[in-house]
Order: sequence, then structure tokens, then C-alpha cells
Amino acid sequence: MVKIALGTTRVLFLVLLLFCSSRILENRYHGSFPSAGSFPYGAGNAPENVRSQILNILGRFQNGYVNRDPSALTPFMTTLFSRSNILILGTMPREIYVGFERASELVGADWESWGDCVFDLENANISSHGEVAWFSTAGSVKFDLSSFLVLPLRISGVLIRQEEAWQFQHLQFQFDLDLSLVLLINILIATWLAVEVVCLAFMVFSRLRRKR
Repeated sequence: MVKIALGTTRVLFLVLLLFCSSRILENRYHGSFPSAGSFPYGAGNAPENVRSQILNILGRFQNGYVNRDPSALTPFMTTLFSRSNILILGTMPREIYVGFERASELVGADWESWGDCVFDLENANISSHGEVAWFSTAGSVKFDLSSFLVLPLRISGVLIRQEEAWQFQHLQFQFDLDLSLVLLINILIATWLAVEVVCLAFMVFSRLRRKR
């Protein structure tokens, strides 16, 4: 009886764990972004001419992450990134890149072995004030490790205008995942471990009683 209960608990636990994991890793865009002009993050306050200029920069940034040509890395960085006060935050906690050289390392590594990135440029939130502009938008990455693994992204950044040219000074990549279910997964694991311990203790106690 105990073995049946234990086996049933394990099956239920695995089903719930797979369900929660699939929800956490779900790509909410399913290969397409919201229709142009829907602006899920808002449109921002940038004037049309500034918005057009920033979209041009974001488009060139997008092309770099689509083509992923190592020979184009140097002109890509020189054209699109400021030489001063650069900070890029990657998707992982330790991915903190300060300075032009370190930023170039991250972009080069992304192109070499991360994945194919697509960003929702048409619905980007773009705001500006004077010589500074900032943006936020959604995206997704299809990992080189597996074409079946496609995760939603958020990307935001700050650009400054130097000599009439906009350049990135700050970028942040973030996985757009629903982590609210992580707590549920932790509760499930704790419950499963508790059931395993209770069942094991009961089986040991039963065997000891039989020996007597």
C-alpha cells in the first residue's frame, strides 16, 4: 500500500513539475510579436524624428544579431556604441560588462554561441530628452543549443547623441519569464521530499515490527 502511494505521489509530482516548468519557459510571443502600433510597453515621448533615428540604430543592432558575422564586429561596435561609460547587463547575474572592450567581448560571444535574437522594433517604447534617449522592447532568442528552445526577452537601453550620431551607452538583456511558479515548484519539491521521508520511515518501522 505504501509503495503504491509512493509511486502515485512521484507520478503526480513529475506531472506538476513538468507543467510548471513548461509554463515558466513558455515563449509568449509564439514566433510573432503584437501587431505594429499596439505598443504593449507604451510608445514613449520621443519626437518622430528622434524616434526614427533610434529605430534606425535599433534596426542596425538587430541586423548584427541576425547576421552574427564575426568580421563585422569591430565596425558594428565602433558605429553603434559609445567609447565612454558603457555598461551592458546580460541575462545572467554575473554578466556585467563595463567598458568598450568588455562590451565587445559580450557581443562577440553572443554572436558566436548564444542564439538568434529578434526584437519587436515597431512597438518599442522610445523616449528622449535633449541628447539622451532610452528605449524598452520585447524580443526572443532561439538558442544555438536547440532550435526547440526559444525564450522571450526584454531589452532596454540608453543612447547618447555624440556629433549628431546616436550610440548605445547602456544595455540590459532580461529573460521575460513568469517566475511566479518558482515558489510553487519549491513547495512541490518540499512536499515530495516530506512524503518520501514519511513513507520511508513507515516502511522501516513496519519491517522492524515484523522482525520482532
